Amino acid sequence: QTMTGPGYWLPNVQWVMYFYQGYGFHGTYWHNNFGHPMSHGCVNMTNDDALWFYNFASLGTPVWVQY
Repeated sequence: QTMTGPGYWLPNVQWVMYFYQGYGFHGTYWHNNFGHPMSHGCVNMTNDDALWFYNFASLGTPVWVQY
């Protein structure tokens, strides 16, 4: 999936799971700086972790995101 917003255009983002409006969990190939603020609100994950989570979480799984 292509993700776009003010100042960014990212094609081929894998394992996207939206949890609120345009915010979601997804795989990330454009950085390896996990644990630091790097997004516009999404939760960036390694592609391996995002694949695992995509297969684990079913529709309706409760989500709590803390910063």
